Amino acid sequence: MRFFWKVYFSFMILLLLSFGIFGTWMIQLTFEKSYQKELVEAERQNRMFQLSFEMNMNALEELYQNDGIIPATASSIVQNLSDPGSIYRIYNSSQELLYENKKQSLSAADALRITLDVEEAPCGYQLLREEEDTWILFACRSSVGDRIYYLENIRNISEIYREREAYYDWYSIVMLILTGITTILVFLVTHVLTRSIRELSRTTRRFSRGDYEVRACENGRDEIAGLARDFNHMADTISEKMDELTMQARRQEDFTASFAHELKTPLTSIIGYADMLRTVDCTREETLEAVNYIFHQGKRLESLSFKLLELIVSDKQTYRFRSLSVPKLAKTAVRLTAVKRKEKGITLWTGIEDGHIQGEKDLMISVFTNLLDNAGKAVEQGGRIVVRGRKYSGSYLFCIMDNGCGMEQGEIARITEAFYMIDKSRARKEGGAGLGMTLCSRILKIHDARWRIFSIPGKGTAVAVKFRTKGAGKR
Repeated sequence: MRFFWKVYFSFMILLLLSFGIFGTWMIQLTFEKSYQKELVEAERQNRMFQLSFEMNMNALEELYQNDGIIPATASSIVQNLSDPGSIYRIYNSSQELLYENKKQSLSAADALRITLDVEEAPCGYQLLREEEDTWILFACRSSVGDRIYYLENIRNISEIYREREAYYDWYSIVMLILTGITTILVFLVTHVLTRSIRELSRTTRRFSRGDYEVRACENGRDEIAGLARDFNHMADTISEKMDELTMQARRQEDFTASFAHELKTPLTSIIGYADMLRTVDCTREETLEAVNYIFHQGKRLESLSFKLLELIVSDKQTYRFRSLSVPKLAKTAVRLTAVKRKEKGITLWTGIEDGHIQGEKDLMISVFTNLLDNAGKAVEQGGRIVVRGRKYSGSYLFCIMDNGCGMEQGEIARITEAFYMIDKSRARKEGGAGLGMTLCSRILKIHDARWRIFSIPGKGTAVAVKFRTKGAGKR
């Protein structure tokens, strides 16, 4: 069953039950009050009847206090009572009827007198039903001298029962009308209340069909609005994940294409020169040139394979971090990259404060070496590189700046992608494969280090890395 119909029928059942129970309770409460009122009135009449009877009988001389005087005395008393419409009876101790102001066949009334006689109760009452009428009989035992009399007054209370039935009939009609009106109103209210759910359902179906930009309306602060917000948050998260997967797939494709290209160029050259040496009689100079080219391309493939191996295993191993001296790491990196700087006549200025960072030594040397090597590739002949390090409370800031060609902002965002090279011809000439910055990014992530790249085209580039200096452990 749809949620709309569940809400609709739930409302209808609750409303109808509420109205039905409340209406029945009100009618019954009204009836009970009327019944209690009639009962009190019947008791009052009986007491007045008893009091008048005893006063009149006691006022007579003892000679006249006999059963024969009862009808005349009772007739006079009944005429003076406030409700002459009731039935009044008087019985002697033998339960013989001595007086009755109205003839009414109520055979069930005898049971009350028997009860009063047996239990010696002063008074009592009972309900009598004859066909469509209902009577309330109130009786008491009265003593006049040494004589016992039973006094009854019978009051017709059929009207309150008929009123109750009339109320039930009237309320049934009202309930039918109310049900019709409520059906329409509840349908409209339910339609309005579930409109947000239907809209959210339509949005969900559109989203499932591939419309990932669609979002639910967040109107109000109720649970449905909260559900819409949760859906939108989920949709945003899924869209972000899909974008990430798309970018990852694209990077994977780019990586595969770039890797194939990086392999194809040196392999083509190696195969070509090797085939020439195998099939052509070359001079010594031509042979040395071919062998030298094969050697350099082989070294390039070796460097590429080492870089790829480092990338693959960087996230797979567990490293034990220890305290490392930043000046010593920088000194090692400077020494490893000195040859290329010397070839281009690059000036290096260092200003590194003494300090220690937490990390794995070989990985940190690889980061420093790659950053210095990239700076050396970026500057022209006779350029300048500045290396600075400064110690702070709980951290150490290491920065490498050059006055090279610089980069555009869009290139900075992609520089950590595998095989991405801003100037491919210059990178290959310098022996690069576009993996250095990717490896640096992986290593710095392992060390929980933060880094930023600042660059201005034609002015130079600065790479700032912030290391933590406290807490060693395993990664």
